[in-house]
Amino acid sequence: MSTYWLKQPDVQVEETEQGQIICTLLNRSETIVYESMSVFINFLTYLQQPRNFEELLVWGEQNEITKEMLVETLQTLVNDKILLTGNQPWNLTGESRLWSYLAAQTSSLDQLLDSERAWCSSRVGIIGVGGVGSRVAHELAAMGIPSLILIDHDNVSTHNLTHQSLYPKNTVGELKVNVLKNILHHRYGTLIETVHDPITQDISANILEKLKTCSVVILCADEPSVDTLADWITPHLTKNNIAHIVGGGYHGHSTSTGTTVIPGVTGCWKCYDSLVERKDMHSVYQHIRGISGSFNPLIQILVSFIISDTVAVITNLTRPLLVNGMGDFDLETGKFKWRPGSRNENCDWCANIPKSYPSFMK
Repeated sequence: MSTYWLKQPDVQVEETEQGQIICTLLNRSETIVYESMSVFINFLTYLQQPRNFEELLVWGEQNEITKEMLVETLQTLVNDKILLTGNQPWNLTGESRLWSYLAAQTSSLDQLLDSERAWCSSRVGIIGVGGVGSRVAHELAAMGIPSLILIDHDNVSTHNLTHQSLYPKNTVGELKVNVLKNILHHRYGTLIETVHDPITQDISANILEKLKTCSVVILCADEPSVDTLADWITPHLTKNNIAHIVGGGYHGHSTSTGTTVIPGVTGCWKCYDSLVERKDMHSVYQHIRGISGSFNPLIQILVSFIISDTVAVITNLTRPLLVNGMGDFDLETGKFKWRPGSRNENCDWCANIPKSYPSFMK
């Protein structure tokens, strides 16, 4: 039996002197005007709790609303994304930490329930828990991600304290993954597994086995460099059909968003390699550091994109922003320069992976 439910946080309703009903969707700069009766507001109020169609028919009879008008009104509100509707038994209270965001992406209670289940059974791997990775881990834990794998062999240093704010001064010298695990588990109850094996070109079997259990893997490490790390590890992730986000990097007044890879859907890292605008790799390669530093606003911009795409990949409700391309943001101008990419049909990493088309790619 169909159930209907008002998107409670998202709709503000008022009546004009001319008798029009104006619904303002609070998560968008959009208003919808209905030529209706004052009882329409009572109808929306009644739908603040999930109601099945039989309950709505009874309410309609009590308020002298015909079945035909009721059906037409329900369909209009669903089409306008003011109501959620579905057939599965529904027991969410709307208190989920992602509720208002996910509910704004669909009119289907069934899709919303599926996305909530996917989120609540997901595991995210984060490689590198420095300025970007530690904040990604914190945001995901705060949003209720149930399980994280943190991979980093580095210790907290005094240099980290200015831009890696989760690490207290008294933890200098301790492994970052252990410090972060204790903080996030104590604060949010997140189940966290840590790995402090160093990542080299020969990825350890231990790391690869851990990553195979993840819904999404996020690459945030910058040693030896973001691009080199992606060269080493993304072939394994692609081969094992594991979605991953190459976290990009930041320097000076700009940041690069990296890209989001969904095997069988988007191009892989090798398909995007030409977008990176770097010189060919030589048999002997060294990353020589010059003056570097971290600027917290750039870090947070990058983190926001990573989190948004992680939610999109896991819930499958919206198209991730960073699929099939990457972006460069300039803080001085406030502008993005987008570099689109695509799947290379001749790529020897991903060409043989069967194509799949989730709803956001259709």
